[in-house]
Amino acid sequence: MFPSPARGRVKRKRSNDEFLLVDDPKDLLIITADTGKPLEAHIAVLSLFCRVVRNLPRASSGKTTWDLSKLVLEGQSSPVSSAVVRQWLDLVYSRVDAGRQPPTFPSLSEAARSLLLFTDVVGTRGVVMRALGDALAAQPRLTLPVATKGGGGGRAAGGALLPMNFELGLRGKLYYYTKDGLDSSDVPFSGSPHVLVALSSTALFKAAFPGAVAAALEGWLYLAGRLGLVALVRLLLDFYKAHLLPGLCSFAARHEEKTLSRRVLECMPHELLVEGFVTSCVADTQKGGVNIVSGSKLNLELTSPEVAAWFQEKPGCELADCEIDEAGEPGVFEFDGVFMNIRLTLGGTTPVEQQKAVERVMQTLRPRV
Repeated sequence: MFPSPARGRVKRKRSNDEFLLVDDPKDLLIITADTGKPLEAHIAVLSLFCRVVRNLPRASSGKTTWDLSKLVLEGQSSPVSSAVVRQWLDLVYSRVDAGRQPPTFPSLSEAARSLLLFTDVVGTRGVVMRALGDALAAQPRLTLPVATKGGGGGRAAGGALLPMNFELGLRGKLYYYTKDGLDSSDVPFSGSPHVLVALSSTALFKAAFPGAVAAALEGWLYLAGRLGLVALVRLLLDFYKAHLLPGLCSFAARHEEKTLSRRVLECMPHELLVEGFVTSCVADTQKGGVNIVSGSKLNLELTSPEVAAWFQEKPGCELADCEIDEAGEPGVFEFDGVFMNIRLTLGGTTPVEQQKAVERVMQTLRPRV
């Protein structure tokens, strides 16, 4: 005689990649200020990745409640929204459930900032935080929002100056001033530059734009550094360094202390500080620096994609008969009406050898397996 089938709920067979708790009821109610219906989740999942949930007092019967209705994130005036919490749930569940996808952001927007702040404030594990930062930095078209307050956006009905809002590409773009306004070129260069701000708006705009970019960069460098998001900090620094290249046509030059503020330096990831120090040791441009005599002519190969884009050329292009400016400061050369500083160093090792040396030294800091 065979035993009769067990009565009650019959669990269906799961596939190998299916969420293990798909048939288990959710036992956590998450209350937010902007919705009357609580969000639901599994304590077993969130406890793996969130210190606050792990330490929540459990209800003796029924579901446990997590009240976020009075949680105000840093720099905000209203409680955290249910949209941010839902994004965080997707982020956490994606670690254990192939059917859930972590949120993506095409811009370093307020939404991205809110999710990072919430992820931090509830004590989310570092592996999740770093994955979020890496995913942000890996977005191929990630942009930095910049708003120029009262500069170049026209006037409202009452006469007040309107802001101009930009989304600056953090990779693959070079922005610089020209006689026509603010232009951008693709990196590597792929065609004619694009005029972002016309000459008619330049006077007001040029007064507001550098400070606006510095403030946007500083805010994100500080937050990303504080949270240990090395890949994102590196991307922001690469953008900053690239936009020092245009010299007098750069909006980033002469605002260094506003971008690299004290709090940015204090929160800079240790790895990047050490890397910068080691690079300055093995590639010190001051020790081997020499001046090029004014009036000299040089033939140059543009190996850097950013420098090539500044000259509206592709990497590998050669510039012939570049003349060192006799009237200007030493080390300024001109080609086809474009001026740029040029530095020459003697001695030391090649750039390739210098990079290998930095990598070898950095390897000594990594944990031994």
